[in-house]
Amino acid sequence: MANPYVDVLRRPGAMAMSSAAFVARMPIAMIGLGIVLLVSLQTGKYALAGALSASEALANAACGPMLARLVDRLGQHRVLPWVTAGHVLALATFVFLVVEQAPVPLLFLAVIVQGALMPNIGAMIRARWAHLLAGDPPRLRTAFAFESVIDELIFVVGPPLATILAVSVVGWGALAACMVLISVGTALLSVQLRTEPPPSGARARGGRSALRYPGVAAVAFVFVLLGGLFGSFEVVTVAFAQHHGIEGAAGWLLGLYSLGSGVAGLTLGALRLKTALHRQLLVTSAVLALVMLPFPFITSVWVLGVVALLSGLACSPVLISAFALVERLVPNARLTEGLVWTNAGLGLGLALSAALAGHVIDTRGPNTAYLISTACALGTFLAVALTFRSLDRAWRGAVGPSQLPTERSRDGQERTSR
Repeated sequence: MANPYVDVLRRPGAMAMSSAAFVARMPIAMIGLGIVLLVSLQTGKYALAGALSASEALANAACGPMLARLVDRLGQHRVLPWVTAGHVLALATFVFLVVEQAPVPLLFLAVIVQGALMPNIGAMIRARWAHLLAGDPPRLRTAFAFESVIDELIFVVGPPLATILAVSVVGWGALAACMVLISVGTALLSVQLRTEPPPSGARARGGRSALRYPGVAAVAFVFVLLGGLFGSFEVVTVAFAQHHGIEGAAGWLLGLYSLGSGVAGLTLGALRLKTALHRQLLVTSAVLALVMLPFPFITSVWVLGVVALLSGLACSPVLISAFALVERLVPNARLTEGLVWTNAGLGLGLALSAALAGHVIDTRGPNTAYLISTACALGTFLAVALTFRSLDRAWRGAVGPSQLPTERSRDGQERTSR
């Protein structure tokens, strides 16, 4: 049997675009942690570090859909270089201000600007895959799974790299690496016109937002809760490692979580599951909620590493199902925007949970702060369960009766399966 990953990567331009996107989005695993490490090492204030990291994520969540709509209308190669240049300049300014101990309001201003201008490479590469594999949903799902595995690989490599650069080299080393990586990666991606989705032009001007298509808002809210899980988990794990006197452990603890998620994603992407995507989302979110329960009660770094690895196995199946579901619910002319709304949800959750986690760490300690991560995982499952009927209607409306699975009744007649 042919390897589905080899099949999709053999498509013309596929490997080149995915490789460039890998470099360009490496900073997503480093920038939040880099901000927390730089600010906490310079000031010793986790609340401030968490609030700045939250502000960056919130600004990205608020402005990301607007930039995505511009990308859909004008094309990636016209928008990416200018946005990236502004982002890098603002991030360099933030580093300078932190090192020079500038007033706190200036720190927030700089971090908000750079967050607002950070391009969403994950959504853009998935839009390219949707263009390249149009009309082939099984292969597109494999491609989305592959990109989710790449995301997890990024989160395996990124946190340890950020920790080493910030703790062992220089406090601003992680953020400097982010500037180099996103500059090089977006430059390489922008020149690849063969795989770029055609600009929608006037068709993307005006009209309803991608968020208003049936089911999209529900999935975006799920991503808010997932962002809450990821954001709190990152900040609390850094504090947990430092609380136990081994700062360098934060990187590999986060890396183990992402490693588990990557392994699960790679396995899932190779399967040709026939279950509807919203049903997959319900099952995988239930598993995620279950495996996140032990974290507030763990007191050993080694135990945390084992549980983090196991919990990571439940992570990427949720993301893969949710991303693939949005791709089916949103028309191509709004696809980048639709995918960015999910990332905006992640960013909003990251922002709120990172700020809250920083406050709880300062007042109650890291173990209590892990309750935020657990609550977000439980909330993810509840959100999917409570909106399941509306997601089912949206799914049926998007795929059409001809693509719904059928089953035979006792009298031999075929009927649509629910």
